[in-house]
Amino acid sequence: MKPAQCDIIIPVLRRADITANCVESIRTHTRPDYNLIFIDNASDPETKSLLERLRSSMRNVEVITNPENLGWVKAINQGIRSSASPTVCVMNNDTVVRTDGWLERLISVAESEPDIGLVNPNFAVKEPRSIGGSPFIEVDFCRGYCILIKRAVIDRIGAFDESYGLGYYDDDDYSLRAIRAGFRCVMVPAVHVEHLRDTTFSALFREDARRALHERNKNLFTAKWGRRLRLVVIVSRDSGREDLVRILFSLARRQHVVSVWNLASRIAEGHINIRQTRFPRTLAAPLFPILFAVNRRKRPEKRYDAVFVDTDALNLFSSKIGCPLYRFDAAKDAARIEAIADSLARA
Repeated sequence: MKPAQCDIIIPVLRRADITANCVESIRTHTRPDYNLIFIDNASDPETKSLLERLRSSMRNVEVITNPENLGWVKAINQGIRSSASPTVCVMNNDTVVRTDGWLERLISVAESEPDIGLVNPNFAVKEPRSIGGSPFIEVDFCRGYCILIKRAVIDRIGAFDESYGLGYYDDDDYSLRAIRAGFRCVMVPAVHVEHLRDTTFSALFREDARRALHERNKNLFTAKWGRRLRLVVIVSRDSGREDLVRILFSLARRQHVVSVWNLASRIAEGHINIRQTRFPRTLAAPLFPILFAVNRRKRPEKRYDAVFVDTDALNLFSSKIGCPLYRFDAAKDAARIEAIADSLARA
């Protein structure tokens, strides 16, 4: 099979009906030159027959057949090793393309800036708002149901980590590896690829087995990268904006959720994990203690892990906050803030 503009890699385990639906949606809405690489994880005869019909009727189809179910991660890696095109789209078979020209638009975003490495279609429940008219927004990690990957990323960091077995957290891990290698993960809000949500896993596992697999891989991911934090950054001044934005993006790219409580002019966001709220200065002193009191009543996993503040004027004390408080200067303390966050994530 000749290289194309993109190789679409689709692992398959039974469910010929949803696989056929996925392929039909791709054929209907896809304009660029593309290949389909199916990895058959020991499917039933009906699914094998479907894949054989696709291979015989389409010039751009390859089928890799496994004698047993190797799981999603190993199957994806088989597809990556077989791929030679400049972009790869990793895709679940329980997906349905809803946007015409979807692949062309994802590729266009990937090629628009050299450090964009991984691109998702819209996975948000609510449509993310546009940031300065940009066609994409940066994300903490690309969700594995449909990811466009540049060849440059694969050349630099390799394939997916097979320690994650049948699946869960393998996409988080691959995204963080790409981010640490200098690439960005982004999502294109205007491109919609529907995910039917764990159709294959639901057929394979009882709910308790799925939860056990999820917990096992979550622990594996956390041991490798640390836990995700919920951070508050209180901003009271307009100076040092470029330094502040670099700090916020550095924290968000570590997958931390950063709530910016802003008493100054609005800052540029552009990352899904940076959530900004503007407060009048007159409300800060009476309102912030109430917000922290509410936070202390939340479940432990929902509470703030740390607060960073650029002023002493608010008279905030850690005894009122319920988590560590750090004074910072955006122009000087970028490395210190990153080190604090890394230490808390590993604690």
